[in-house]
Amino acid sequence: MRSATGWIGLVAPDRLVTRRVAAGEAVFRQGDATVAVYRVEQGRVRLVRHLEDGSSVALHVARAGDGFAEAALFSDVYHCDAVAEVDAVLTQAPKADLLAALEADPRASLAFARMLATQVRDLRARLELRNIRAAPERILAWLKLQASGTPPAVRLDRPWTEIAAEIGLTHEAIYRALAALERDGRIERAAGVVRVLTPRG
Repeated sequence: MRSATGWIGLVAPDRLVTRRVAAGEAVFRQGDATVAVYRVEQGRVRLVRHLEDGSSVALHVARAGDGFAEAALFSDVYHCDAVAEVDAVLTQAPKADLLAALEADPRASLAFARMLATQVRDLRARLELRNIRAAPERILAWLKLQASGTPPAVRLDRPWTEIAAEIGLTHEAIYRALAALERDGRIERAAGVVRVLTPRG
């Protein structure tokens, strides 16, 4: 498997299904029986887990080229909701077909396990980010995780309101924190790009 979603090539093309979902439409719901895994071809899909206390946690946002619900191969039910943030096009691979292909190919199974380990690492990083109590520092940590280049910069592909849910902040808190970071010279915002700056002084 040459990429994180190389598993798609293990499934016979005639067994793959192209699925279109509208913004706000659920691909599956938490507790639904697992029948397939997915790759995003266009759009974005948010994965959200609902907790027993009534709260919810945004686990991941899958974008074009990303797979999601791979852990469904080893579970009877999906453990989160998958909801399209915008109109999306997905490739759907039957769970049984992919499992059979992995069982028949040890090298593919190892690559798949490596990919799952990367997902666990990324999830842990997001959980650690949520443990940062001060909103400005949490946003700054998120930006640094996403940034590239010199100076580090992030080109936003979705509104701050969606990012707020992903990192566990209210809409009001994220906008106040962004204003504070900009006022203190720690970030610069322009035309959908946020640059992370070296603090003054």
